[in-house]
Amino acid sequence: MDGDTFSWGRLPCEIQYEIVGLLPSLGGRCSQLSTVCQAWRSIIEPRNFAEISLTVPRLSNPDFQAIMLRKQKQIRYIWFRVELREYDCSRCGVNDDDLGLMDDIDSQFIIDAFHSLCTILGAWEPRGDLVLDISIYSPSDSHHWFKYLSFCPDTNQGACPSLHEHERRTSLVNDPLHGWSAGQRVTVTVATALESIFDDIRTDCPFDGDDFEMEWWRGLPLVPVVGVVLLRQQTRRRWGPVALSNMLTRFPNMTELCYEPWREWCTTNEEDTNEQIQTLIQSFYPTHLRKLTMFENFNEYYTEGYHEQTPDVLISRVLDPAVSQKLAYASLHLTILSASFMVDADYFFAACKASWTWDSLTSLALTSRVLTNSSDADPLEIDSMFRNAAAAAFNMPRLDTMEIWNGSRGVAMLFRYQRAQHGHPATITIRGTSSLHLSAATTRAWNTVVHKHSQSSLIVQSSSLIDPDRIQCHGDAIRELQLLNKVIRPISLRQIISEHRFRA
Repeated sequence: MDGDTFSWGRLPCEIQYEIVGLLPSLGGRCSQLSTVCQAWRSIIEPRNFAEISLTVPRLSNPDFQAIMLRKQKQIRYIWFRVELREYDCSRCGVNDDDLGLMDDIDSQFIIDAFHSLCTILGAWEPRGDLVLDISIYSPSDSHHWFKYLSFCPDTNQGACPSLHEHERRTSLVNDPLHGWSAGQRVTVTVATALESIFDDIRTDCPFDGDDFEMEWWRGLPLVPVVGVVLLRQQTRRRWGPVALSNMLTRFPNMTELCYEPWREWCTTNEEDTNEQIQTLIQSFYPTHLRKLTMFENFNEYYTEGYHEQTPDVLISRVLDPAVSQKLAYASLHLTILSASFMVDADYFFAACKASWTWDSLTSLALTSRVLTNSSDADPLEIDSMFRNAAAAAFNMPRLDTMEIWNGSRGVAMLFRYQRAQHGHPATITIRGTSSLHLSAATTRAWNTVVHKHSQSSLIVQSSSLIDPDRIQCHGDAIRELQLLNKVIRPISLRQIISEHRFRA
């Protein structure tokens, strides 16, 4: 635009602000406007570079590397997309003889990708506020059995089609070979397809044993620019214990971690997973981590369908109390903690010691299997858990919110404690698909907590019952319970609810 016919500076300030306020609605298209004038460039460029999508080819491009280095102060979020090789029907699980499992080529590809990532980001200024969002998948994952899968950044600005549009396209699908008719799954997903898409993430290709793999991870450059790491549920492939715990050591300034793994299928793998989680939790003790979200995702249709074909599959999760015990100790150094389905609040609070004090913890959210519909619930067990929770809260001087909840098909239950604030009394809220009553002993225990921390009164309130038919999955439960704690990333919750509409 000719400077003689237009001058941004001549516009009144209020008009400038109104125009700038419209730019976010343009999304990615506003990047084209940075050439209008220098003033607009100074406004738009920081927005363009604040959130970027980084693929392995981009990472290996010298020109893109130079741009990233030059604009590093403007970059606040990186979606690191490790896209594995595409595959056709010969490897999608239709035929049992040649699955699309990860091989040495994929393993080497991942190793090279993380080596490049750490080398490049390790040279950045160590400001410790960059959000690193890691996804590992094949673009073919959504082309065969799992057409409802979507791969999106954890941001509103990313170039990702809306889930509504994704659902619209999926609703038109007809693919009998992969069990789809008129946009719905009409047959159970074959076990081999599940094994392929939920395969382990291999980073062991060139190494002879775990010790050498661990040594390689710990030999990568430190990346102090990273402050937040996201490992969201859209990565269905599973991190191994060596790779995950040692990868996180490369981020010495990490203060927040969101980890959303998928549930294992069989007893042997579940035992390994429990050990892996314990190792991961123990690695947090000497770090700067302050906010931890752990959400073990699952799909009940996957489990039931897989069980029909492979009897060794577990229908329900068997929790190891040791995982909850390790997490209880780790929580002493945290500010915010949310752990769902891989731990149990009953085990967590039973492990807490009277001598412990949570000086920093302000928010706590845990799931518990004992919170279920009336026909299956044990009132004595529930009451004991709530009293143990009160005993722990007594030693949490900064606690604002505690939520103990549960969610599955037909079940949504919540116990919520909120601290007295701004002249309002402390509250305990009971909500769910079934009624739940607190005993006099439990109410007294929580009154003691309230009196110590706020010198206030306590109100116990129950909301109207939730219709169990509205709860088709744990995602529906989270939405209906209106949890105050962010137990899962919002985009992950939307994906879970969307995927369940097409069954499994």
